Formats: sequence, structure tokens, C-alpha cells
Amino acid sequence: MTGPIRTLWPAAAGWAAFGALELPAEHPLRVLVVVAFLAVGPGYALAGDGASVPATAVTSVAGSAALCALTAEAYLLAGAFSAPRVIGTLAGLTTTAALIRAVVRTHTRREELR
Repeated sequence: MTGPIRTLWPAAAGWAAFGALELPAEHPLRVLVVVAFLAVGPGYALAGDGASVPATAVTSVAGSAALCALTAEAYLLAGAFSAPRVIGTLAGLTTTAALIRAVVRTHTRREELR
């Protein structure tokens, strides 16, 4: 899997997690989708493809943990913490990072072809 699809899958996962919040709280699909996104999605959108699979995995999980903690902390300090707000914010940040990465990657490839 290469190209924009690989670059944009974290954004799609983020909005799927946001949509999964409409399922009942105890529904296993909701838990699976949300936890998978929170564990990897935001970090992968920022870190992207690394030199190796283990490096990409570690960077993605660490970046996701940091972004989740910072986002949740900001909402807690503001007194406005809720799951939809945190996941919606993370989905928006992930989408922005993924789109920027896709544009930069496309621009870089075009420059290499010249």
C-alpha cells in the first residue's frame, strides 16, 4: 500500500472512531475502533513511514500517547473534558497532519521527477 491511501488512512480511522462514539458504550466495535485510533492514528499521521517497521511502530505509539495526553489535559484544565471533544479534536489534528504530509510528499515527488 503506497501513495495517498497510506498517508491518509489515519485521518479515516480518526473519523471512524468519532463516528463509533454513536454506538452504545459497551459495544465491542466502539471500543476496538476508538482504542486502535488512539493508540496509533495521531502518531502515525505525524511520524509517517520510518526507516523500519519497528521504528515506525514505536514512533507512532509514542506520538499518539503524547498527543492524546496533551489533548485530554487541555480539556481537563479547561473544565470541558468529554470523549467526543477529545476524539473529534484528535481526528481533526490527524486529518490536518495527514493532508499536509500528502501534499508535501506529492510536491517532493514532483520535484524529484524534474
